[in-house]
Amino acid sequence: MKHSMAGRLTYALAALLLTCSWTLGAQTDSLVVQADTLVSGGRSITGFKMQRRYVPVNRPFLEGGGLLANSFVAVVGSGYRQMADNYSNGPYLTVGAGKWLRPAHGVRFSLGAGYFFDNYDRSRVKSIDIRADYMFNLSAYVDGYNPYRMVEVHSLAGIGCTLAWLGHDSPVYGPSVHLGADLGMRVFPGVDLVFEPLFELQKDSRALARMDVWRGYIPAFHGGVGAKFRLDRRNWGEDPGADWFFTLSGGAQRQNSELGKNIETLKAIGGTYAAGAGRYYTDMLSIRGQAGFGSHYWKEIKDGDTDIYGNLLEPGRFLSSYIFGRLEVVANLLPLLLEGDRFSASVLVGPEIGFLLKRDPYRTDIRYPYVGATTALQAKCRLLEGVSVFLEPRCSYVPYSAYAFSTSTENKNYYDAVISLSLGLEYRLGKFEKEN
Repeated sequence: MKHSMAGRLTYALAALLLTCSWTLGAQTDSLVVQADTLVSGGRSITGFKMQRRYVPVNRPFLEGGGLLANSFVAVVGSGYRQMADNYSNGPYLTVGAGKWLRPAHGVRFSLGAGYFFDNYDRSRVKSIDIRADYMFNLSAYVDGYNPYRMVEVHSLAGIGCTLAWLGHDSPVYGPSVHLGADLGMRVFPGVDLVFEPLFELQKDSRALARMDVWRGYIPAFHGGVGAKFRLDRRNWGEDPGADWFFTLSGGAQRQNSELGKNIETLKAIGGTYAAGAGRYYTDMLSIRGQAGFGSHYWKEIKDGDTDIYGNLLEPGRFLSSYIFGRLEVVANLLPLLLEGDRFSASVLVGPEIGFLLKRDPYRTDIRYPYVGATTALQAKCRLLEGVSVFLEPRCSYVPYSAYAFSTSTENKNYYDAVISLSLGLEYRLGKFEKEN
C-alpha cells in the first residue's frame, strides 16, 4: 500500500456524505410541480417549466440581523501531510470564522498552526498559516437553499500565507493556494460536524537547496474533522437527532507494514478492545465515537539472527501498541434492499487519532502521536429490544516517522495498516420502534 490510502478514504467519505445529502434532501424538502403553459402573442417560452419537472423549493435567505447574520465559527483538527519524503506528517489545528453572503456563496478566514518533522535530521518544523476561502454551497445549488438540511456539501478554494521556522532559525514566509471540500452534518441545533479534505500547494523556500521540487512548491494534504458553530440562532432549527446508543467490542488484530514482514501471521496476532457512544439521526445514518486500545506483535528475532555487527541477538517477539480515538459516520445500506430493522449492514468511515509505541530493545523504541484514518464494515442483528450484536472487520491507516535503520541519523516515513476483526454489543436508548 501507499500513502494514497488516506486520499481514497477521503473520496469515499465525500461520496458517502454527498449521497446522504441528496437522499435526505429528497425526504425533507417539498417539491413544486408546474405544468407547461401555452404561449401566444410572441412571448418567450424560456421562463416556463417543462411539464411535471420537479423544482426544489428554496427556503428564504434570512436578511438583516447584523454582523452575526448567517455567520459561523469553526474549529478543525487534521492530519497534515506534505507530499515529500523529506517531511513527516504531523498534527494541525485551524480556527476560522465565516459568513454566507448569498444562499450558495460565502467567505471564510482562518488561522492555523501545526508541526511536522524534517526527516533529514529529525528536527521539528513549526508553522502558522492564514487563509482566505471562497465557499460554494453545492447542496443549495443542486437541491435548493435550506439551512436546516441535515447533510450539506460545500466546495472550498482560496489562498494563504505560511510562516515556518526550525528551532532558532529565522522564519520563512511562503504563499499557498488550496482547493477542497467542507462536508457538514447537523448533529445538534446550531452545531455541525465537519469533515474537511483539503489539497494545498505551498512555497517552501527553506528546503529548496536539497529537495527536488519545482521552484520550492510542495503539494500537501489536510484531512480534517471538527465542529462548526452557527452564530445566527435563526438558522439553528430543531434537534435533528434521535436515540443515543452505546457499544462495547473486542477482537483480534495484526498489521501489514514495511516494518512487520519478518513475522508469521499467526505469531503476529494480538487483541483490540473499544468502547463507544453515538447517536442515530435516521434509520440509515448515525455517528459513533470510539476510544480503545490494541496491540500485536510486529517483529520477531529468531535463533541465529545477528545485528549489523554480526553479534547474536536474543530470540523474542516485540509488541506494537496503539491507544486510539475514532469518530465515524455510520451508513446503513440494508434498508435500500430490504424492509425491517432487525438486521443492518453498514459502512463506517472517519478519522483516527492516537499514540503508537513499538518496542524494540535493539534500537530506539518508536513513540509517535498520529493522525490517521479508519474504515470498517458492520453486520448487526437485534437480539432483544434495544440490544444488538455486531461483527466488524476494520482497517486503520496509522502514519508515523522513524529511523530508517538502527544506525541511521535520518528518519523515514512509514505507515501501519492495522487490520482487525471485532465482535461487539450495542445498547440503544430511547423509544424502540417495532419492526414493520
